[in-house]
Amino acid sequence: MTLNFEQTSGYQWEELGTIEQPLKWVPVLPLAIIPDALKTWLEDVSNRMQTPADFAAITALVITGSIIGAGCAIRPKQKDNWEVFPNLWGACIGRPSVVLKSPSMKEPMGMLERLQAEAGKAFDEAKKDFDFDNEVSQSVRKSLKAELDKATKKTVIDKTEIEVLRGNFKELDEAQEPTRRLFKTNETSIQSQTVLQVQNPRGILTFRDELTGLLVRWDREDAQDERAYFLEGWNGNGSYTDFKIGRGLTEASNICISLLGGIQPDRLNRYMMQTMNGGNDGLMQRLQLAVWPDEPRNWCNVDIYPNSEAKSRVYAILKTLANIDFLRNGAVQDEDDDCPYYRFSSEAQGIFNDWLTRLQLEKLINEENSYMAEHLGKYRSLMPSLALIFHLIDIADGTGSGQVSSKAASLAVQWCDYLEAHARRIYGMCMAPERKAAAILSKHIMKGDLANPFTAHDVYHKGWQLLGNSEEVLAACRVLEDENWLRAERKKPKLTGRPPAAIYFINPKIILKTPSQDTA
Repeated sequence: MTLNFEQTSGYQWEELGTIEQPLKWVPVLPLAIIPDALKTWLEDVSNRMQTPADFAAITALVITGSIIGAGCAIRPKQKDNWEVFPNLWGACIGRPSVVLKSPSMKEPMGMLERLQAEAGKAFDEAKKDFDFDNEVSQSVRKSLKAELDKATKKTVIDKTEIEVLRGNFKELDEAQEPTRRLFKTNETSIQSQTVLQVQNPRGILTFRDELTGLLVRWDREDAQDERAYFLEGWNGNGSYTDFKIGRGLTEASNICISLLGGIQPDRLNRYMMQTMNGGNDGLMQRLQLAVWPDEPRNWCNVDIYPNSEAKSRVYAILKTLANIDFLRNGAVQDEDDDCPYYRFSSEAQGIFNDWLTRLQLEKLINEENSYMAEHLGKYRSLMPSLALIFHLIDIADGTGSGQVSSKAASLAVQWCDYLEAHARRIYGMCMAPERKAAAILSKHIMKGDLANPFTAHDVYHKGWQLLGNSEEVLAACRVLEDENWLRAERKKPKLTGRPPAAIYFINPKIILKTPSQDTA
């Protein structure tokens, strides 16, 4: 592109300012903090897909926590009855078709779907037994009713005979209709969720491939009840009673919701800006397992067979946890307790106490970002949740026993540090819409997509993202003016009619590509 120096000569351009802040640093997921039983399998998934291991790892932890769910809890203190349930909320953040977050999530989700399919087969068999037992029950009931009709039609009713029939009716076993166990759902309505929670007392995972749509839905006024329902379900021990004419009473004594999905960075940025402008109720802070890894730079084509042995090991662990008796595997339950629970071993308790003290007296007190402080505050439950999950993985794998080990507690602390870095990237990426639009416009300027000078009309008719109308373009240009990328010239307005459009000159210090450079 040829610069119009006749128009720009004589103007003293200042130094270029920064438009878009770089993403905050996040560590590569350390293999050392991945549970031994999952490590080989996760390495295999990451290698075959050439994607960060973060997405598959986060998915695996969320689904493991959802399988355990409200089946047991951890009491992080030795004497206090404060309980934490291991259901977790996770989000995989990345650009579509670049980091393959959906395929990475699909690998572990496939195991959950396999569990669900097997539960479906078991339900079908149980249903056949129920249908037969129900026919037997109804047949016996008809026979007893016929005897009762005959006895009550006698001229003189034999009370002893009536009492015998009463006893026979009481002893009649009604066949209990089986319910199909589900491990995941896409349903989010209160009514559907409540029915599923009744049928699945450990709770259930709600999976959405794109979480942003769900978060935006919950911002609507007509979805506030559903939002509140999910926020309560995050705790893992809520309750809900619903009565509808035609359906009757639906009562769930325990609401335990796990949540998982993917998010595109641009959509997350818009939602985060809305949240920070007055809509914060702690929902984002509940996405404790939210990760946004760097995009891979050293891609290569890998075509090898999956490690079926490592995958089978992980599936066996999940299947064991789906059917485990926690009381026979280290948990305790007193007469007044609603569910079994674990505590830390003495060494693990010291690890937790030290970590919690640092969280309270160092991180939370010194944190300047209020949203980040709220996020870190939720780590009080995250650390023990992860420790319980890691410990139960070891138990299901045959390598652990008893109360939550120091190994599991140490891994949980390291995971909190790793997840904190990702949280700082997420909260640090929030940019005002006009500044984000300015960043997009600056890239088009450097690519030579605009003449010099140009007008707002030259921009918005191209339909670029966040630059689709004059208001968005003018706001972006004002940012670029403030950062010395552009200089606006405006003709003197006429007495009538619209004011003349500004003409924007590009700072000659910007290195521009010409169209030939793009095609060279």
